[in-house]
Amino acid sequence: MNGRARLLSRACTTGWGDWIHGELWLLPSSLVRRRLGFVATVANGKGPTVVWPLPEADVTEAAAEQIRAEHRTNTVLPLADIASARIHRGFASDRVGLRMKDGAQHKLLWLSADPAYDVLVDVLAPWLRRP
Repeated sequence: MNGRARLLSRACTTGWGDWIHGELWLLPSSLVRRRLGFVATVANGKGPTVVWPLPEADVTEAAAEQIRAEHRTNTVLPLADIASARIHRGFASDRVGLRMKDGAQHKLLWLSADPAYDVLVDVLAPWLRRP
């Protein structure tokens, strides 16, 4: 997995019990959540934490795996392993729920002021379940 990664948010959490923000990256073949810290969480305020055009970076599979190993709330979610997805736009935060082919479930939330929803609704279209 080599290619350009796009930063969708710097205010991503892994659920309502995780209050520390992280970066949400869209790589060519996966979603990556990388935890930041308390200072970044406070600094993010109500957002937006990224704007158009989205920041980009070169990312390798090894770099994504290193990110996963840095903290228990960091995650690498291969798009090919998604079985179904739900995405929701909220007043203050948006969220996506992913069910993976192995049965694992993941939730990612981010500030609604960030552009992640607009990007992910298109990227995840093949897996979206409608309520």
